[in-house]
Amino acid sequence: MNISSIIVHAKPAKLPSVRGSLEQLPGVEIQAASEDGRLIVTIETETDGETTSTFDRINQMDGVMSVAMVFHQFESDPDIEVPAQAGHEVTPELNGGSK
Repeated sequence: MNISSIIVHAKPAKLPSVRGSLEQLPGVEIQAASEDGRLIVTIETETDGETTSTFDRINQMDGVMSVAMVFHQFESDPDIEVPAQAGHEVTPELNGGSK
């Protein structure tokens, strides 16, 4: 899972419509907003490509002046990973390609 935090700067007059558009995007949550058009937004996606696509969609929204990514983290899926145990070899497919 990819977790990102972005700052969106919207035209103050367009803030209600930008908020509405953001709320329609899957994995997007508005964490805070100011009257001058700045929003703190989080994006949660499964892949880097989905994160990039969502970031681009936000950047192209009517009323958005700029978007800046301030944080990005990839969290692996614990259901897929198997912890290495004494005496057991970890396969490259499960730990990113290294042994």
